[in-house]
Amino acid sequence: MGQIVLSGDELVCILAANAHMPEQVVGVETDGDEIRVHVATPLPILRSIPVRVRFAGFEQGQVVLQLMTNRLIDKFDWLINRMLASLKVEDYGGRWEYPRLYVDVNRLLERQVRGVQIAEVIFREGHFHITTSHFAAGLPGAPENGAPSAQRPPS
Repeated sequence: MGQIVLSGDELVCILAANAHMPEQVVGVETDGDEIRVHVATPLPILRSIPVRVRFAGFEQGQVVLQLMTNRLIDKFDWLINRMLASLKVEDYGGRWEYPRLYVDVNRLLERQVRGVQIAEVIFREGHFHITTSHFAAGLPGAPENGAPSAQRPPS
């Protein structure tokens, strides 16, 4: 088990550097637990739409982001659903249920790092605290792959 502490800016930089954001996302800014995402539109007059989300928690291996809504946004939920459909969030381990976006972070992580899973994410004191766990299944040296067990036989 390990723990990684990252600011919102650091986390966004890591995601962007590893191509874990849809191409329609043209900008991201963070402010505490709030994230402002600029989503490109096909309209020449309106090049992007700013969308605000807030970290809402971590459930069953998924980071939960809550869309910051108001009455106007609630009336245009159909437009938001259409925009998100174009982002293909499923390709990035996401699932959309208005007004929440669920992101399977372990699915994203396993593309780059094997043997580690994210067990918990907490936002505290202006930083994301990410707790990881490891598993030996499938790794060279794991007992199920013919390696000797770390346990000693009873004497």
